[in-house]
Amino acid sequence: MKNRNRLDFYLIVPGRGYEYAFTKKYKRICYNAYKSPVMLNKALHDRRPSVALMDLKKYFNYMMPYLVEYLGLEDFVLKETKNRYRMAA
Repeated sequence: MKNRNRLDFYLIVPGRGYEYAFTKKYKRICYNAYKSPVMLNKALHDRRPSVALMDLKKYFNYMMPYLVEYLGLEDFVLKETKNRYRMAA
């Protein structure tokens, strides 16, 4: 039961399918909110009164530069706008 409270997060990249992003501890509200595919922009800009969801949002923002470089997602990132990660799901 090593991964009991852990959830795997994947990015759906057009033309490549699912790409593993990271595994993180989760609360039930995070699981219910993101158990089906959600646009990444919606997840990054979602505002709910939940500490667990806000922590997950902070972690996504922290990990995205690494994921863009590691997975080669430069084609899906806008360079000069605030909503840079609009194309990945």
